[in-house]
Amino acid sequence: MLFAFIDESYTKDRYYVAAVLVDADDLRALSAAVARSAEYAAGYGVELGTEFHAHSIMSGRDGWEPVQGKPRAAIAIYRDLLRELSGLPVSIYIEGVDVPRLNARYRYPDPPHLVTLRHVLEDLQQAAAMRGDQVIVICDEVTDQEAHSKKFGEYQLIGTPGYRSTTLSRIEQFMFADSRQSPGLQFADAVAYLYRRRDAHTESSARTARAVEDLWAVIRPRARKARRWDP
Repeated sequence: MLFAFIDESYTKDRYYVAAVLVDADDLRALSAAVARSAEYAAGYGVELGTEFHAHSIMSGRDGWEPVQGKPRAAIAIYRDLLRELSGLPVSIYIEGVDVPRLNARYRYPDPPHLVTLRHVLEDLQQAAAMRGDQVIVICDEVTDQEAHSKKFGEYQLIGTPGYRSTTLSRIEQFMFADSRQSPGLQFADAVAYLYRRRDAHTESSARTARAVEDLWAVIRPRARKARRWDP
């Protein structure tokens, strides 16, 4: 059995969904990796048990106040978290969309979250099929999760739209969970935020831009797919 942990990151003009795919036998290793990163962060004064949330780390909020105004410390913690993830036998899938182009191309476009989530589910379907396995999908909680669950049910009945149409037969369960209780979702958040920062944000300083690229280089070997769809 495979498990996929999904989270999103977005701006007004770009939307991204990232999935971290892992075998059930490696879930303990996933939790242990987050625990090690928590110990590392504790060395900077961050309380053990603080949720790894990329925006909070970089802004020094929600328990990450010890690194507020200390970008080198925040980046060091972020890098350590990504190194832990890159050392695991995981596969990463990232799907993005250009929102203005989406709205310009279609008269009644689907919401960007739905579009990117659908594309990631299609990626997971293909990955599970290649392994001859089933996958349980766990998404971070969102306000419109009931609508997403309803759409997933429709996909399994009539198939996803587009040229990769599939009934997602390899996805055994589709659910939402609290990221505070899920190491997998915290890893997915770190990946989604970083790719959004890299693809949709123009950094104000060359040093920060290099730091973003350095962080992406840590996780790139685990990325099986990372793209932005420009309709």
